[in-house]
Amino acid sequence: MEVFNNLNGLLKFSILDKFPKVLDFVTTRQNPFGYGNNFNIGYSGGDDKETFENRMLLATALVLKPENFVIQTQIHKDNYKIVTEENAGNGFLSKVSAIQGTDILLTNIKHLCLITRSADCTPVLLYSPDVEAVAAVHSGREGTFLGVAAKAAKLLKENFGADFSKMIACIGPSIGKECYEVGYDCAGKFFKNPRFSDNTISQKGEKYFLDLKTMIFDDLTALGLKPGNIEKSAFCTKCDDKKFFSARRGESQRFCAGIMLKK
Repeated sequence: MEVFNNLNGLLKFSILDKFPKVLDFVTTRQNPFGYGNNFNIGYSGGDDKETFENRMLLATALVLKPENFVIQTQIHKDNYKIVTEENAGNGFLSKVSAIQGTDILLTNIKHLCLITRSADCTPVLLYSPDVEAVAAVHSGREGTFLGVAAKAAKLLKENFGADFSKMIACIGPSIGKECYEVGYDCAGKFFKNPRFSDNTISQKGEKYFLDLKTMIFDDLTALGLKPGNIEKSAFCTKCDDKKFFSARRGESQRFCAGIMLKK
């Protein structure tokens, strides 16, 4: 990952540099211009007025307007919404106006910025250059178990004709494999599912750990995406808590990842 357009508080995926038709970004604790330490982008864990001001600052930095953003209420499942012009601005001003009960947003409409929020869960951005379509995915533990990122890729193919071999995937900052400790019952569910390889579930004494990013990577390559077309962020949100919000650190604020087709 690299700094977005000299804005020190925003990051972007290096793999998308060669695609001028798409905009992508990941926010951090700092505002886009590199100041402060509480750039909360979610209407949780803080003052709504402050969140609105933060979102407006993000829009300004990206040279966008509120109506360019589309935000969902995430529920740790694999529900989806195909975003159209009618959804312009959904979720920007309030939770009530967000697209309800989804973890996948996808569109082929230009100038609609799809947003997924996080504070340890894995944000995944997908881009299909062959058909000019994008998706933003929220993949926490339950979503990863359900294969939500792979489902989003399938939806891009089913609805827009995307070719898996040409699809670009960006697996964003989230809690890392050394930090994501889970209970025996949770680990057992993954152990019993042959979809998940042994190297994505580890045990240290009586503690169990999950590697969500590699699970997502494996799901996508099994579907037909090329490993070279997938960028996996090295950031662990719990370890890098000076850069990102982390629920495991007791924080309820959110950073976000976004993707948009440019006009």
